[in-house]
Amino acid sequence: MGAAGSLRLLLIGRDQFLHPWDEQFHALVAKNLLDDWWRPVLRANPVLPYDYRAWANNYVWLHKQPLFLWQMALSLKAVGVSEAAVRLPSALLGTLFVWPVYRLGRLAASASVGYYLAVLFTFAYYQLELTTGWQSVDHADVAFGVYVGAALWAYAEQRRAGARAGRWVAAVGVFAGAALLCKWLPGLVVYAVWAGDVLLEPARRTWAEGRRALSALALTALVALPWQVYTHYRFPLESAYETRYAAQHFGHVLEGHGEPWHFYLGHNLWYQYQWLVVLVGVGLVAMYWRRTPGGCRRPLLWSGVLFFGFFSLAATKMPSYTYVAAPCILFLVAAAWAEGVAWLRRSTGRVALLLEGVLLLVVVGADLRPTALLKHHTARFAAPAAQAERMAKQQWAAAYHRLDQAVPAGYVVFNALNGTEIAAMFYSHRVVYAGWPTEAEYRVLSQQGLQLAAFAPRENPLPAYLRQAAITLIPNPVLVEEESIPW
Repeated sequence: MGAAGSLRLLLIGRDQFLHPWDEQFHALVAKNLLDDWWRPVLRANPVLPYDYRAWANNYVWLHKQPLFLWQMALSLKAVGVSEAAVRLPSALLGTLFVWPVYRLGRLAASASVGYYLAVLFTFAYYQLELTTGWQSVDHADVAFGVYVGAALWAYAEQRRAGARAGRWVAAVGVFAGAALLCKWLPGLVVYAVWAGDVLLEPARRTWAEGRRALSALALTALVALPWQVYTHYRFPLESAYETRYAAQHFGHVLEGHGEPWHFYLGHNLWYQYQWLVVLVGVGLVAMYWRRTPGGCRRPLLWSGVLFFGFFSLAATKMPSYTYVAAPCILFLVAAAWAEGVAWLRRSTGRVALLLEGVLLLVVVGADLRPTALLKHHTARFAAPAAQAERMAKQQWAAAYHRLDQAVPAGYVVFNALNGTEIAAMFYSHRVVYAGWPTEAEYRVLSQQGLQLAAFAPRENPLPAYLRQAAITLIPNPVLVEEESIPW
């Protein structure tokens, strides 16, 4: 766990800017929660008309469930408003999750498999990229994956404890409720696993087992439902729309995120795990030949099948959706790793320890993918285009940090670089928009008595209807051509 924590703390400070998708949105909503913990908003002061359905530019923000946002807000309150504070909860959750995955591996197979599974999660590239905010959906998926995994761990522990499983039943309920408060209904997967497990074991079809499951489910409802009821009555318009919109993900391709049904089993599986995929098949064979008494591996494997099946059938597909099944995938990799080590010890005699070390380096290297991390989070190893993009993001972030000093209160700032205006409001207390206001919007601002400030135009000239307006110009911070930057 020390290695997991150190690695994550190192990485969360590397990028001194917010990533556009979706970290900047999560960060701004979390910052605004400091003013009112029960009113999640994106634009805290929307001086221009907005569409409540446009989650990237609206006011009340119910596009995501609130738990991971509350975690981020607590971090911002504790250590101050910064990029690292936004990422700190994900770093801590990823570190703490090492113990539950060790226990999952141990209960499902053996202590050695549990150890290798913990090592794999310590250096898991994709979770690290989510933690840094580089990978889309970022901190929401870290929290969701951890709470789903923790619920599966608690279920495996209660399954083992039998009649003395009261605290583990409670843990299942609480962790599943927390998962619901991150990404809603897929967080109930532990109950699908539980139901299937009982159906396959006639001896467990008892009233006592039913009471345990219902008790856990009641706790889950107690954790997750109050927020749903509260938002339904406090923000009825936004709540009704987001509920419908979330349901449409299954039957409709939303926001252009359509892929073939095999997307998660092909391209995306390689994208998340790369060469580790080779070991998944080996792990399946190993699990077939080395059956573990008690069947604790079945719930873990079944959770992976459910997630891959459900999201493959859904019309809207995004890369991170199936990473919640990482405990299942990496468990199979760990099983293959353990088999490889056992074979080396049986077959190679004195050089076994050396070969084990080589295998450790190969597997951890494939898991960590250090060259990709260096390319994404350092200027030195990035490609020229990525270097220019990174420099521009740092320059704009620095300018937004100075915005409160550069622009008096009561001004609205325009002509921020498109796609970074949300980050600007995280770094400052000013209302910021990309581009120029339309003539109608300018009249709305004038009627409110608001003054205008703007970043000096480069490729985006001042419109004719603003040329007589008193606009405070802010120096454009970018020292490289914006046209060359792949935003």
